[in-house]
Amino acid sequence: MARNEEEKLTKAEIEIILGGKSYFVRPLVIKESRKWRAKFSAVLGELPQYTGITTDTPDKFMAAINAMLVGMPDKIVDLVFDYAPELDRKEIEATATDAEMAKAFEQIIEVAFPLARSLVGAMGKLSP
Repeated sequence: MARNEEEKLTKAEIEIILGGKSYFVRPLVIKESRKWRAKFSAVLGELPQYTGITTDTPDKFMAAINAMLVGMPDKIVDLVFDYAPELDRKEIEATATDAEMAKAFEQIIEVAFPLARSLVGAMGKLSP
């Protein structure tokens, strides 16, 4: 569910659903958000290695596929729990689906990068 302007400005909590249960996650303040964005950037920086998956040997191919299909999703899960450390990871991992986690991650991304969206918007306003 998209957040309205009032929710964004008042630091309203994000409602995410994991394991069929609603959780409320507070948006991070600037100092905490800066650290989380650095972690996100590090994960994002790993993506180019998957664009040139090599099939030189079956072992190299398997390692690349394993990293992409197992390792990367686990890093996304880690990012969700890094953003919301108050969540009970053990309980959630035992009950939530990958689809629920993906939706929760999308909701976190929506609140984690408002300044980047503002910069893009400002650039558009500056061009003729």
